[in-house]
Amino acid sequence: MTQPREHAVVIGGSLMGLLSARILADHFSRVTLIERDRFAETLESRPGLGQARHLHVLWSRGLEIAEQLFPGLEDELRAADVPEVRVPADMLWLTSAGWRRRFASARLLTFSRDLLDWTVRARLAKTQNLRVLAGHEVTGLLADAGAVTGVEVRERGTTGSGEPLTADLVVDATGRSSKTPAWLERLGYPAVRQTLIDPLLGYASRTYAIPSGFDPGWKALYLQADPPHGTRTGALFPQEGGRWIVSLFGVGEDYPPNEDEGFLEFAKSLRSPVLYEAIRDAEPLTSIVSYRRTANLRRHYERMPAWPRRFLVAGDALCAFNPLYGQGMTVAAKSALTLDACLRADGDLDRLARRFHRKVIKNATGPWLVATGEDLRYDTTRGAAAGVRTRILNRYVDRVQSLANVDPRVCDRFIDVLALTAPPQSLFLPEVLWRAATARPRPPTGPDDLVP
Repeated sequence: MTQPREHAVVIGGSLMGLLSARILADHFSRVTLIERDRFAETLESRPGLGQARHLHVLWSRGLEIAEQLFPGLEDELRAADVPEVRVPADMLWLTSAGWRRRFASARLLTFSRDLLDWTVRARLAKTQNLRVLAGHEVTGLLADAGAVTGVEVRERGTTGSGEPLTADLVVDATGRSSKTPAWLERLGYPAVRQTLIDPLLGYASRTYAIPSGFDPGWKALYLQADPPHGTRTGALFPQEGGRWIVSLFGVGEDYPPNEDEGFLEFAKSLRSPVLYEAIRDAEPLTSIVSYRRTANLRRHYERMPAWPRRFLVAGDALCAFNPLYGQGMTVAAKSALTLDACLRADGDLDRLARRFHRKVIKNATGPWLVATGEDLRYDTTRGAAAGVRTRILNRYVDRVQSLANVDPRVCDRFIDVLALTAPPQSLFLPEVLWRAATARPRPPTGPDDLVP
């Protein structure tokens, strides 16, 4: 049954929120995006993007979707001096199994999170049927007869429950800090089941000016930890403006310091000195910032025995991943396409939530297995322990990882999984299984030996 689609509300100006608003503008007469931050008139960080000053990765699938939703977006980013990095052809990559040869494979545009946010918001601002309520917050849901009928919204910094804003559909895209569990309990729904797998990872980041004349033959560095004993990871990627973003990660509360000497010492302690040597004499452009809200968190809304109609939860508010693996933004982009497909397939908004949540969780299952499987290699990880199945899978992944270091075809398959263009099951295709069973890979012994 086709129902009126007059007004949709999106809560939260995250990337998931922005992409959801873009999709809903094609299906509803009016869309309102509600964001707690007051958007600046210039390109700058905003508090609602808590990880904005750290390394972000939008894998090739995510970039394809963003370009599909905003034609010409890639050209705009390139015009803003955003570099392109081919993975792993343009980088030195020290995996847990050793150095990876520099095959040509996926590509990344390595922009700052602030630039992506600014560029997408600028494109959305041209949407005629979209209204943005910046500097406002939602205090609760309006509901009637088992359906959400809108939200209570107030200007940030004021008191009271807020003013009612009715809607035919409401989407929560507020990220990890989502208040949906409390809102649902207030409406009489049971508490949602949650799965939390926390590697106790923290990271610290800083931007540097790329030294004049610096040309070592690579554009980016990724020095992975060697679990379960090695806990430290480091990454260096170029960004617009002739700068590097450097992020250092530590698992099991082995947090990188946020002061100058300690930051450099942490970089020096990585499995290779190459990152430390690159930044030790480089000019810092920012202070060091830290972040520690990194647990894998899944809220099982798709299993709720009862659910309010016309209410969706998306992005990190539904399923959040350890940011170390760079999957969140691409999963958000795929979720936006899922929302579009669900709205096109069926005109019944009352049935939308169940279909959408099931499909989104299916999309997120692969990234969740990748992130949690890696995190469960550490005995210090909280929330769960690696069972027999996980340990067997990890041993197989170790074998594939080692083979991907020297075999371009397996490397392509492995990166397709990371880039979310293929599911983890593709690593069990006959071609990969055969190579993993019969090959005797000999990874390069150092960064100077990284030719295909």
